Amino acid sequence: MFQLKRKKASLLGIDISSTSVKVVELSQTDTGYRVESLAVEPLPANAVTEKNIQDVEAVGECLVKALKKSGSRCKLTALAVPGSSVITKVITMPASLSDSEMETQIELEADQYIPYPLEEINLDFQVLGETEGNPDTVDVLLAASRSENVEMRTAVAEMAGLTHY
Repeated sequence: MFQLKRKKASLLGIDISSTSVKVVELSQTDTGYRVESLAVEPLPANAVTEKNIQDVEAVGECLVKALKKSGSRCKLTALAVPGSSVITKVITMPASLSDSEMETQIELEADQYIPYPLEEINLDFQVLGETEGNPDTVDVLLAASRSENVEMRTAVAEMAGLTHY
């Protein structure tokens, strides 16, 4: 009997550097990931300076051009934020906490790890696994970026009709 397999959803990765917008569409296969499409579109001078978007419209227009070049129809995106704009810290938390309890605890303690007011940042975390030598705790990767870094990139994606992951 012949059976059709449903194609797994694709995700569009977007990287905005000082000189270009890069787009790659990835789909998941049984053995890993597959590149479905990609494109690079140069940015006009000063649209992005020192990794900060200065001209949202110009960057949005370049993203639209890159999407057309790539031929991708994917609308779900993951946007890269420059590593220099992100603060990361591995912290230890009790292994017994649920995800929601851990989120609450991290929000309460985040000001110890992040040098900006919490209302000015986007904060996320990922449990890495059991702390070596201590099964009662887990290592958690905390990542934070100033909200403006995230909001500018989100605005560019929305200009191109995309939704973020």
